[in-house]
Amino acid sequence: MKEQSMSVILPALPIVGTLKLTSFDGKTLSSIHVVEPSVPGERNIFFEDCFQKLLSYLEGKSDSLDIPTDLSQVSPFHLEVLNAMIEIPFGQVASYRDLAVKMNSRAFQAIGTACGRNPLMLIYPCHRVVGSKDLGGFAHGLEMKKALLKLESAL
Repeated sequence: MKEQSMSVILPALPIVGTLKLTSFDGKTLSSIHVVEPSVPGERNIFFEDCFQKLLSYLEGKSDSLDIPTDLSQVSPFHLEVLNAMIEIPFGQVASYRDLAVKMNSRAFQAIGTACGRNPLMLIYPCHRVVGSKDLGGFAHGLEMKKALLKLESAL
């Protein structure tokens, strides 16, 4: 039997705009998606805590996002990419090649694809992963990536 998920639309946040948060258990976050602006949903205690932590981070008041996550829906390879990504320190960047070396892999394109399908942007900082000669891609556009890197003083 598939678990019932709960979601909430947050009020617009600096840099990223409107986010939809999803949880399967009300205690861990399973996804963050950028969505079109709409009426914010009612937030329970867990989602309110997530909102406050995201707001603090995006206003430059915090350099970390200590939000419990649920990665049960990602493949083992994707999990390996996410774990390599989360080790990139705040204010620094790493290349797709750096991640591949860390993972003992040559699957640069697959790593890039996994970064682009990151279900928990910001918590697993795909914006800190860059190309060897440029910023690389970003699922939510290069302007958002540049703004996040500028927030962290990595650009």
